[in-house]
Amino acid sequence: MNTLHFIMDPQCGWCYAAAPLIDVLTELTELSIKIHSGGLFSGVNKGPVTSEFHQQMKESDKRIMALTGQQFSNNYYSTLFAEKDRVLDSDTPISALLAAEFLGIQPLPMLHTMQKAQFIDGRSMSDINNLSLIATELGAETKSFLNALAYFFGNKTNQHIAKTRQLMRALGGKGYPFFVLAHKDGSLTPLDHSGFYSTPELWSAYVKQKLQNNS
Repeated sequence: MNTLHFIMDPQCGWCYAAAPLIDVLTELTELSIKIHSGGLFSGVNKGPVTSEFHQQMKESDKRIMALTGQQFSNNYYSTLFAEKDRVLDSDTPISALLAAEFLGIQPLPMLHTMQKAQFIDGRSMSDINNLSLIATELGAETKSFLNALAYFFGNKTNQHIAKTRQLMRALGGKGYPFFVLAHKDGSLTPLDHSGFYSTPELWSAYVKQKLQNNS
């Protein structure tokens, strides 16, 4: 099986922008998709939103909406985005993705539901109560999810982030999202998605061509 390595961060707006690109690739039966989380706001990068970065985020959101049609709702801006003490945190949602996968929940639906909860519904994906609700909606038992979340939070999440960053460095990745196609013969092909945000169908054709070139 060919594998698409999707290197991203749950808090990254451009990774949310790439959701339609991921969705269209789930239709390719010869391709599996594996998520790797890079910890955009982890460690020393975790912290409150400065006024300067707040404005940068808003401008980036506008570009994303214009280019892809992915929405950042008024509810998001009036609640979560407007919180003066909001902390940008990638560790908690990454731990939730690892916990969900451990419990047999597919990571992509978990990620997409987390993104929708935050950017559409205005419910933080760093809030454990919100994450627990999402996991139970997708079939997990609440206590099992919370136990798994506690198990992964900390060292195991840090190890996952470190491995993801190592993979990015080895393959020349410069930012999120980053896509790498792993062929059945073990060879790797980095994919340039930047020109396809508004044309998922052309992106799918591009990936199919890369698969055929190595078949």
